[in-house]
Amino acid sequence: MGRPPVADRDAIVRAALEIGFSRLTVSAVGERLGISHSTLYRYFKSRDELAAAVVDHAVQAIEWPLPADGWRSFLTETAWAHWRLHDAHPGLAREITALRLTSPALVRRDNETGVHLLGFGFSPEAAMLVVDMLAELVVQEFLATPPDGEGASLDASQRRRRELIDPWLDLYDPRLRPVLLGAVSGSATAWFERKLALFLDGVAARQG
Repeated sequence: MGRPPVADRDAIVRAALEIGFSRLTVSAVGERLGISHSTLYRYFKSRDELAAAVVDHAVQAIEWPLPADGWRSFLTETAWAHWRLHDAHPGLAREITALRLTSPALVRRDNETGVHLLGFGFSPEAAMLVVDMLAELVVQEFLATPPDGEGASLDASQRRRRELIDPWLDLYDPRLRPVLLGAVSGSATAWFERKLALFLDGVAARQG
C-alpha cells in the first residue's frame, strides 16, 4: 500500500507558494501534497491563516536594506525590496488590498522601517505616513497584474493599460498626451522609478 503522504507546516507553506496566491485554496494544497483537509486544518484553521504564513515566508526570503547611506537611499532600496516581493508573487497585492490577511513578518518589516526613519530624525507621524504611502505606491503597481497562469507579469499589465487608454487619448490635453502614452507604453519599472522619485522629493521638502 505504501506509506501515507507526510506533511508538516513547512511543506504546506512551500506547496502554497508553488500554487500562488491567485489560485490558493485549501483544496489545491491538499491535492498537491496528497493529504486530506483534516490534516491541513491541524496546521492552519483557514485559507487566510495559511496565506498569512505564506506571506511571512515570502517576506523573510527577500533581502531588505539596512539604513546605511541616509534616509532617501534607505527608502529607495526599501521600495525596490517591496517591488521584488510583489514581482515574485503575483496576486499578493490583491490579498493585501482586500484585507484578507495580516502577515506578522510584513508588520515587523513596516515597524523596522518606521524605527529606522525615527533614527533619521523623522517624527513618529511622518515615519508612519511614509511607511504606509511607500507600501501603497508599490501595491498599486501590481493590482492590475493578471492572475497566475494568465501572463502574470508587469508587461501584460502595461499592455492592458495601453489597450484601455488608447481610445481616450484625444480627451487629454496635447501637452499631457505624450507623457501618458510614454507611461503606458514604456517600462513599468521606469515609470515607477519616476513616481518614487517624486514621492521622495515630497518627503524631502517636508523634512526640510
